[in-house]
Amino acid sequence: MSHDTKIPAAPKPITIPKTAQTAALVATLAGVVAFFYALRSGHPDTAWSGYLIGAFFTLSLGVFGVLWLSILYLSRAVWSVSMRRIPEAMTAWLLPGGILALLVGLGGHTLYHWTHSDAVASDAILQHKAPFLNMTMFYALVGISLVLWLLFATVMVRNSRTQDKTGKVALRRQNVKLSALFGVVYAITFSIVSFYLLMSLEAHWFSTMFAVLTFTDMVQTGTAFVAIVASWLILQGKLKGLLNENHLHSLVKMMFAATGFWAYIYFCQFMLIWYGNLPEETIYFITRSQNGWLPFLIILPIIKFVIPFIYLAPRANKRKPRRVIAMAVLLIVAQFWELFMMVSPAVGHGEDKAHAHPPVIEGLIALGFLGLFFLVFSWALGRAGAVPLKDPHMRACLDYHQ
Repeated sequence: MSHDTKIPAAPKPITIPKTAQTAALVATLAGVVAFFYALRSGHPDTAWSGYLIGAFFTLSLGVFGVLWLSILYLSRAVWSVSMRRIPEAMTAWLLPGGILALLVGLGGHTLYHWTHSDAVASDAILQHKAPFLNMTMFYALVGISLVLWLLFATVMVRNSRTQDKTGKVALRRQNVKLSALFGVVYAITFSIVSFYLLMSLEAHWFSTMFAVLTFTDMVQTGTAFVAIVASWLILQGKLKGLLNENHLHSLVKMMFAATGFWAYIYFCQFMLIWYGNLPEETIYFITRSQNGWLPFLIILPIIKFVIPFIYLAPRANKRKPRRVIAMAVLLIVAQFWELFMMVSPAVGHGEDKAHAHPPVIEGLIALGFLGLFFLVFSWALGRAGAVPLKDPHMRACLDYHQ
């Protein structure tokens, strides 16, 4: 392969249309209204469930930006260079998103049974887990995780932007080293955050597959978001000569692989729980098959695996931007649905256990988080050069074919 391709002139910074930003602002306001409406109408469980879903959903998108940069640096994925600004802009959410995620603690008494002192006093399992499951540790460990993510993101994005000016290859090498370190940090911290925010909703339940499952969710949804933006850039011709269907093909292959991996992990978690038949494990699926939740649970693998897998298998569907956008949007919706199934059936205890219901309020609140995330993302995307033209792998990226 020849790398003699001439690098084009620097394109203008990417600007998101005002109509899209206005729609995101409307979605944000709708989410705020829905949250406070649910609180004032006497449904704090619904309000905080929606808040937790939205906070975790968007926080995962933010940290995915750092993780994806790390994976691409370490794997020398030259095809991704021209779309690097997308995950870099996603990391801008880590500061506001991290603060909003910590505010989940304000609804802790509604969401988490282990925050009730009387419940802990009468429950040997909760007493055993109390050194980990308490609000002091919640704020400390989740807060430390967020700070670490933000530090790695700041340094890696700064190196990338500085390379635009200086062209120093050493900055890329530094990011490769940081990427290797971040992989270890991420594995520990994202497990901690997902344990606190999601798994501890049912403090008696545990799964050794849970951290891997939430990781897979994040990769599948994160690549879907990047695919939406990349497809839009191709359709609009904003990076003509720099981003094309060959680059999109490789990106969508990652999304397709994550879809298959999600099915594998989700089935493994179910199979191990079913085979072991232990009460402390089976309660997770029993809860989601009672009180009207079973049809909601059955929908999940259909929209998160069956439809995407069949649709994305043909080569053509990985290379056509409009087709990619359609499936990526479905995966975004499917991620909301999975978080809804993780959170809402777990809210309440005993006779007060939540019953199945259409996720109207939760959906509006989560949409508000996504709207705010998109506004921050749009702002960050327009603050840097559209493409890292001085990256040493840029010519290889432009020569890339699938």
